[in-house]
Amino acid sequence: MFDDLRDRSMERMEPRSGMAAPAASPQPERRIFGMTAGQRLVISIMLLATIFVVGLMCLLVTGRIWLI
Repeated sequence: MFDDLRDRSMERMEPRSGMAAPAASPQPERRIFGMTAGQRLVISIMLLATIFVVGLMCLLVTGRIWLI
């Protein structure tokens, strides 16, 4: 059953005759953690807001600032 499994998978990977292989892009897409630039921007803004809120809460708890 599994004797020719590798051969079968290689057949699927090879382009068939008569069909053009897809052209490779000149530059690969730059992605960090699989996210686009816009997604990374949103994540960084959310992280900044979280740090701001946690810092504000720490200042309130320690009594360094007061909200009137």
